Amino acid sequence: RHTSIGFSFIIFLAFAVSATAQTRGDRETSEQKPVQTQTDPAVAAKPENKFQFMHGRISYRKKGPEGFERGREDWSLTHNRDGSRTLRTLSMTDDSKFVRDVTYTIDTDARPLRAFVQLQVDDQLVGSGYFQVTGDRMTIVTDGVDTGHTMQVIPVPKRFHVMTHALMADGWPALAFEGKEPGTQTFPSYSTSPSWDGTSGPLGYMTTQDLTLVGSEQVTVPAGKFQAQHYIIGDDADPLGASHIWVTGEHNILVKYDWPAFGMEYMLESLIVEPQTDLPKP
Repeated sequence: RHTSIGFSFIIFLAFAVSATAQTRGDRETSEQKPVQTQTDPAVAAKPENKFQFMHGRISYRKKGPEGFERGREDWSLTHNRDGSRTLRTLSMTDDSKFVRDVTYTIDTDARPLRAFVQLQVDDQLVGSGYFQVTGDRMTIVTDGVDTGHTMQVIPVPKRFHVMTHALMADGWPALAFEGKEPGTQTFPSYSTSPSWDGTSGPLGYMTTQDLTLVGSEQVTVPAGKFQAQHYIIGDDADPLGASHIWVTGEHNILVKYDWPAFGMEYMLESLIVEPQTDLPKP
């Protein structure tokens, strides 16, 4: 009987040692292989994406011997951590007395994702609108004094632009310009106002816009001296005439806009790029 008890004890001890070793092994394996967290594939595929924040002001000016500032646009831009870009503008004029708020986001390929426009002229709210792009469709919801409440869904191509009439956004179609050689390309565009100065809407319409790359030029404006890409929007045969824009940097910051047919020019008055530091989460 003693022999049987001793043999049973030996078996029990061997089992306990084996279980302890297995537990230690599981714990070490768990420590060596931490639990994986889910990451947005678009972000994981672009580790170079860094958050950036910049802001400034564009001066609206009437050209000529008696030229004067007729308005201004305060803007800010974020290059978001997923690679998208969001522009926010507040535009005001002293002569036509409009106040326009715009928020506009594009993806890594400069394709519109969503936009919001609100427009007030003098003492009247003209309208507001929200534009959401999903796949090959854009949902448009607007409220306007002339159109009332509207909701529609329209087809949109892969490459197009939402013309919000924010000056800083006028350089964004060039982000989708194919190639670096001078020439003309045509871009489909949804205009949020049929008026040349954007003082109506924001229920708009699809149209096209010709964009001609002239080349790289040095431009001096109140904000400083910039090496910029010169583009022509439209041509002289257009009812509104051709306009010239100069943009700089990876985000196509608008440096100068010249509109000879209307004797208008718009110049970058200030540009501030804020330093950013990513800190650990609390």
